[in-house]
Amino acid sequence: MSLEAIVKKILQDAEHEAAAIRDEAEAESRKAESEHTRTIEEQYSRELERLKTRMMDLRKRKEFHVRMEASRKLMNARRSLMDKAIAMAVENLSSLGDEEYLGLIDGLLSGCGLSGEVSVVISPADGKRITAAYLKKRSDSKVKFVLAEESHSATGGIILRSGKISQNATFSMIADLAHEEMIMKLASAVPLEEEE
Repeated sequence: MSLEAIVKKILQDAEHEAAAIRDEAEAESRKAESEHTRTIEEQYSRELERLKTRMMDLRKRKEFHVRMEASRKLMNARRSLMDKAIAMAVENLSSLGDEEYLGLIDGLLSGCGLSGEVSVVISPADGKRITAAYLKKRSDSKVKFVLAEESHSATGGIILRSGKISQNATFSMIADLAHEEMIMKLASAVPLEEEE
């Protein structure tokens, strides 16, 4: 499976997670707006007789600042939700069944730009799936994949090493490299305001 397919799978999983939590974020935003409006209206009623002109100006300024703060908080929450959705998508990839997971690993191995003997560093969780025998079958005349003695601590994926050269193909690194692109694509799945 190619890097594009892995990124696409991460995006699909992240979009599902983002859609599931979008409604909750929108409800919280409406509740915060409602509470703020109620607070402003109570202040207005108490101060109307004595400070009518001044209060109108104050209300406008407060509403502007509250909207700006609510917008900032909502944007931060949206970004956090999308970051969590991407992280959950990476977790979902690493928990795929052996056939699908090894298909992803095959794609990463086939994209290896190294030659000669290449050490494949795996996570401890992959010890039963990515074996020396599995790697031997994926070797060819240009590259011989061997299982490294050490392991990595990332969630899923592999690290390829040949001498001092290393290629990090862990799912978390792939997600980090494509993070901003995925955030831009997910932004439409988690809009800032409810669509009419």
